[in-house]
Amino acid sequence: MSHLSYRVSVKPLKLVAAVAMLLLSRAALADKIDANAPADRNRLIREITTSSPPKSVWEHINVVLSWAHGKPYDDTVRILQDYFKTLPPPNADELTALKDRLRKELLYVKGGEFVMGDFGPQSSPEKLPYSANDGAAPAHDVGLDSYSILKHRVTFADFDLYTRAKHLPPVGIREALDLQYRFPDFPAAFVTWQQSRDFCKWAGDVAGLPLDLPTEAQWEYAARSRGEKWVIPSTEVPVVDGKYDVTQMDQLITAKGKGTSPAPEFSRPVGTYGDNKLGMSDVFGYGKEWTYDWFDANYYSHSPSRNPHGPTTGTLRSVRYATDSRIHLVIDRVGVAPDSAKSDVGFRCVLNRSEPVLQ
Repeated sequence: MSHLSYRVSVKPLKLVAAVAMLLLSRAALADKIDANAPADRNRLIREITTSSPPKSVWEHINVVLSWAHGKPYDDTVRILQDYFKTLPPPNADELTALKDRLRKELLYVKGGEFVMGDFGPQSSPEKLPYSANDGAAPAHDVGLDSYSILKHRVTFADFDLYTRAKHLPPVGIREALDLQYRFPDFPAAFVTWQQSRDFCKWAGDVAGLPLDLPTEAQWEYAARSRGEKWVIPSTEVPVVDGKYDVTQMDQLITAKGKGTSPAPEFSRPVGTYGDNKLGMSDVFGYGKEWTYDWFDANYYSHSPSRNPHGPTTGTLRSVRYATDSRIHLVIDRVGVAPDSAKSDVGFRCVLNRSEPVLQ
């Protein structure tokens, strides 16, 4: 373990610059792709169902949904929306594949003790906090029983199986912008807290396992590889004299996301940013995740020390950050209205059993 601090700060207006570059690249693409050609249904469906799409695929989807107008645009949106709306219930083979996939992806997390929250004041050489956000302090001792957590965030493909089985409307198809990131192995988005939990319950029934959303403590303990004192959970980011080089972190995130989607800052295939030492993916890089707990910025000052489940009531649910910058660290948390369905908030499920899953 290493006590960490930072050598440089994050470049300002990073996201604004990314959006500006995206707009410029879209304009360039529009010059070489005929955005207003008649909508090709077969091509559109073939492309939108491509996992980890190559650049040629997401470029075309991006351009026709961004630059087309009139009938070609309307037809493109309608074709894609109708495709997802008319998918049949999943067949037995699809459900068996989901069952096998879920059981295979559940990572066993041996329980133990760890310091939850911003451990900077106690552990960093400067005795200063790492987090600039409310709610990450005070650091406090937490003990957890063993459990298992999904390696990846739940994907659109898997969430579609749930909505199809339950005869529910598909998510992520309301607007053209949503559809640009609607590929099968991109993290499911535009889902509320309740929808996320309902998926876990349903998927648990399919897999024969009692799945639920992870508590904040479970999520952070796993994201930090059983509570190791790292706020950037990637072994690829160099540490020099006990300090991370945040510039190199930015460069690594950019390099890993390059070419995966029109804007990796918004969405990209699960697993893009690699695994932590436990094997949990994308806790380094972009994205946020629902957890089970109600949110209270002051909860850490009176949290139970054993298997905390958050406040008993509240108005906001806790969402956790992957480390993507100096101001979004794996120890950071934010409260979000549970009925919100955001483009950058996904989720993964947890199994509250003390034994590993038998394959």
